[in-house]
Amino acid sequence: MLQHCGVGLFCGTAALLFSLTPIGALLELKGYDLLHIPRGSAHPPQEIVLVAIDEPSFAELQKQWPWPRSLHAELIHALNSSGAAVIGFDILFSEPSREDEDEAFADALKNAGNIVLASDISTSDNSRYQQEMLIEPLPEFSRYARTGLVTVPIDKDFVLRRLLTVRPGEHLFAEQIAALYLKKTVSIPEHAYISYVSPPGSVPTVSYYQALDPAAFLPPGFFKGKIVIVGRATTASPEPQKNLVDYFATPFLFLSSTKNRLMSGMELHAMITDNMVNGQFITAVGLFRKSLIFMLCGIAGSFLHLRWRPIGGAVTTGIVSSLYLAAAYASFAHYRLWAPTLTVVFAFLLPYGIFGVVAYVQSERKKREIRKAFSHYLSPAVLESVLSDPDNIKLGGEKVVATVLFTDIAGFTTMSEQLPPEVISSLLNTYMSAMTSIILRHKGTIDKFIGDAIMSFWGAPLPDHDQELNACCAALDMQERLITLRREFREKKLPEISVRIGINTGPVIAGNMGSEDLFDYTVLGDTVNLASRLESANKQFGTGILISSSTYWAVADKVEVRPLGNISVKGKVEQIAVYELLSLRDPAPG
Repeated sequence: MLQHCGVGLFCGTAALLFSLTPIGALLELKGYDLLHIPRGSAHPPQEIVLVAIDEPSFAELQKQWPWPRSLHAELIHALNSSGAAVIGFDILFSEPSREDEDEAFADALKNAGNIVLASDISTSDNSRYQQEMLIEPLPEFSRYARTGLVTVPIDKDFVLRRLLTVRPGEHLFAEQIAALYLKKTVSIPEHAYISYVSPPGSVPTVSYYQALDPAAFLPPGFFKGKIVIVGRATTASPEPQKNLVDYFATPFLFLSSTKNRLMSGMELHAMITDNMVNGQFITAVGLFRKSLIFMLCGIAGSFLHLRWRPIGGAVTTGIVSSLYLAAAYASFAHYRLWAPTLTVVFAFLLPYGIFGVVAYVQSERKKREIRKAFSHYLSPAVLESVLSDPDNIKLGGEKVVATVLFTDIAGFTTMSEQLPPEVISSLLNTYMSAMTSIILRHKGTIDKFIGDAIMSFWGAPLPDHDQELNACCAALDMQERLITLRREFREKKLPEISVRIGINTGPVIAGNMGSEDLFDYTVLGDTVNLASRLESANKQFGTGILISSSTYWAVADKVEVRPLGNISVKGKVEQIAVYELLSLRDPAPG
């Protein structure tokens, strides 16, 4: 438990530190964008209307930019006559034009009393310093209207998410519009983020020329009681020498299913105004609560792996991560609280990775130990099966049902006394190699070599449902191989040999037996002793392969045998039925 708490705190801390890096911070901003996905079909602000200085208006009015300010005065008169509550111009009037035009516009501002004009901050950079300059409307205009900054801070990925932090005495453009509309001061939360309630192109918009004559082009009461924001909505600059295209990237840039992926400046200010009117800004959780979230998620992610399971762990990690993201979205949608999203997923993924690596290292260490212990006496197929899932084998002792095979060369003691040692060594190595290969091919486990004898077994260290048949097939193949070996020995002037084999099936104790420093994987028990007695009993019957009744009844329908009756075996009170194994039974015609 303490280990998992420690791992969880480490992972939570690592994910938190990553979230504070430039890459992590950018990833979190993308998480903020993703939280806007369900808003693609949301209803736009109902109290705001946009008046667009667009291509149709240029075509209809046949005027070059900048338009005469008397035209804007006509617009103010038309909008106020239609009942507009507040009018905001997202246009800079910082330079004088013709005197009569400026006077007409100033008179319109004075008579309206509900106008907000735009101011801006111009920034110039050079290698030594950065200079900022406040650009405001002409004094004769600002005397009769409120002014507010239309400057917006752009994040490093060029997406607009935050509000400009203003100095004392300064106000935002949208803040002045909301204050005039609500007839009270508007408070802005510190470090507020823009809550985009709908995607680009969703706020009701009319062309400038339509707003000049609403009676001719628009339904009655279209502007009544509404906030009206006037701004550019052209895809190209109205002045060829100036970059005046007023479009911005928002969280909907890669999420919008419409062709309007960028948001116009006036629509952006409409979103901010809506936030201020309805008090619906998004605020990010503070560092303390953020740290607490990462720590708790790291610990939760760690405790998902109390028992390591690769697939199960991946599924539960995915489910819990999804539940957290759902909770983060609920907090965003209902409480306008932005909790960390994408980087928190690392707090869930890191424990999975750490415990996965630990499990892999432990598994590889266990495999190396098993390979070292079993490589000399397990068939490659059985060894690979053991290594594929080492938990299937219990090192130590366990009771299993196994089939034991003993084989011995008849008259080997006399033969070894008559022949030179190098001849005996060559003969024995050739014989042992051939017999061992057959046993391993039939999925047997080599237990030991005792002089000229071989002890092998089936059913351990892995269960073998065909152990009796595999042992019988191995014995028959060994006798068949012996025929060719005799021919080879005759050609080399070596003595011919015959082999006796005994097979028995029954309960044994299987496991690593010995000391901590030197051990051997073997099987023990009365079943082993009986297999050895059957091998010796071949002398009495003049046979090559004897099997016990327990082995025979497991393969009775697959082998041909000759019953030899019951025999008495040393250490057994009851007699044992034995059978000579002759061959495999031919399969029934298909």
